[in-house]
Amino acid sequence: MIYRIADNIICPLGGTSEAVYEAMLAGKSSSRLHEGEEGGLEPYFASVFEKDLQFAEVLTETDGMTRLETLMACSVDRALKQLADNGFAGLDPSSPRVLFIVSTTKGNIGLLKHEDGFSKDERLLLSHSADVLRRRFSNPNRPLTVSNACISGLSAQIVADRQLSGGKYDFAVVVGADLLCPFIISGFQSFKALSRERTRSFDASRDGLNLGEAAATLVFASREAACKVGTAAGLNGKYVALAAGAIANDATHISAPSRTGEGLFRTLDRIKPALEGHKAGLICAHGTATAYNDAMEAVAISRASLDGIPVNSLKGYIGHTLGAAGVVETVVSMYEMCYGNILPVPGYHENGVPAALDVVSSPRAFEGDAFIKTVSGFGGCNASAVFVAGNESGFVIGHNVNGMEAETVQESVQESVQEPVRTRIAASLRTEASGTSPNDMYRRLGIDYPKFFKMDMLSRLGFAVAEQLLGDYDGDLDDAAIILAGRHASLDDDVKYLSTIAPGNYYPSPALFVYTLANIVAGEIAIRHGMHGETTFYIADSYDAGWMESEAERIIAEGKSSRVLFGWLDWYDGEGTAELSLMERTCKPND
Repeated sequence: MIYRIADNIICPLGGTSEAVYEAMLAGKSSSRLHEGEEGGLEPYFASVFEKDLQFAEVLTETDGMTRLETLMACSVDRALKQLADNGFAGLDPSSPRVLFIVSTTKGNIGLLKHEDGFSKDERLLLSHSADVLRRRFSNPNRPLTVSNACISGLSAQIVADRQLSGGKYDFAVVVGADLLCPFIISGFQSFKALSRERTRSFDASRDGLNLGEAAATLVFASREAACKVGTAAGLNGKYVALAAGAIANDATHISAPSRTGEGLFRTLDRIKPALEGHKAGLICAHGTATAYNDAMEAVAISRASLDGIPVNSLKGYIGHTLGAAGVVETVVSMYEMCYGNILPVPGYHENGVPAALDVVSSPRAFEGDAFIKTVSGFGGCNASAVFVAGNESGFVIGHNVNGMEAETVQESVQESVQEPVRTRIAASLRTEASGTSPNDMYRRLGIDYPKFFKMDMLSRLGFAVAEQLLGDYDGDLDDAAIILAGRHASLDDDVKYLSTIAPGNYYPSPALFVYTLANIVAGEIAIRHGMHGETTFYIADSYDAGWMESEAERIIAEGKSSRVLFGWLDWYDGEGTAELSLMERTCKPND
């Protein structure tokens, strides 16, 4: 359990969390119709930063930083200022006890240009932006960059919980950000997913999503660190804690959600115990207003027997902010809980999903001390989390978690980390050194999997090496997790996709666009081997094998998966490197 001590949102609706929440409470939306003048873009409804003085500070490139990086830095600045204004100035972002975690889907992808050498720009590497942010605050730690499609923002918070629970850090600064550009807009248009009107989540007449731009920050603290911050950490006289989070994969399809809501159901089922002793007053759903996503969420919520809880979605106010969405929407939900108001779903009139959800259609009082946040994304990934609130005095004295003192919970986690695990012999492939391509490996393994040659090269590489490792494995992989890291993410595919939206040669391909997300390879592996556990992709300059192994150990120790496939996976400009290992439990929990 980790504790929110500060937050910020910068989006076209406002420059602070309070301003954004109050604007939503007043029924305002920053989305509008854009004519799509650039290239071959069709008209689209989106929330974008307008060219006015209000956002000049956060959108002007400064000190060698891009617009995206400047936006992220400003959001962190404002979150730290909020904490200082509340009476605590003791959080030094340059401390080795502070970890920065960045959530983004496409980073500086707007810098990708139709010219020779464009792909060599290091600013296109997602880890570069995270390092720029880290250096901006003189932080000595290697930042973590989570690129997990649309669940990135919530994934980053779950990762923060994992890191702070390990005891190495006192604070985690989670920053989510994405900006729109023709690359992104054309991709969603290729899927026919964008509406030309304000999005209507869960409504019978919904016809697609709106996109949006934003940066948002959540500063989390361990219990011990939060106690030192004290009442300065409160939100309207209450503390807010991330009580539980889970990530799971549908293992069904890389671009369409499971019709049974399998992955999301599993995450909801896993976090339900954290609601014991609490009353959930809201489920803040992903609610993209696309036909299959909303239907899937409704099915998953119903399967988890949570359909009696009020449901809303915030996409109708600020659009889908991609890598920032999980952070933005969590922050707003915290304000809803602590200030006692549930924001209605704009434009909702009639149920249009296959379950009788209690969709909030008009302002309503928040009744309870907990909420659930759900997200889903390409690659079959899903995440859910439970956040709880309590009064500050009770928190400072010592919050009680499900009948156990927090210190006892922490001790039990530390003990469980020592649970015996073993690593299966790893499989690897370096195409440059071996002269063997993923296609060669596929043929040598004798696999009959026709979809293989429809995959991008990063996915083929991961698929082939995973097959070498798991092809004769007889263990149960149903709950197995996949955590991967790579340097170039999907840059190789980004270059290819950009060529499909060149002026005068405009033919955006949904089949290619979906592979411009690095986490898709994890989805392909999950589908092949029926793995429904966590799938998370990190972007890093180099492979830290020790850190990845410790992450796998912690996932197993927490009881979230009995097996974890982990390692390094990178493909760029015709060369690839893969180093995968399978870690598995050698005894049951508490044996």
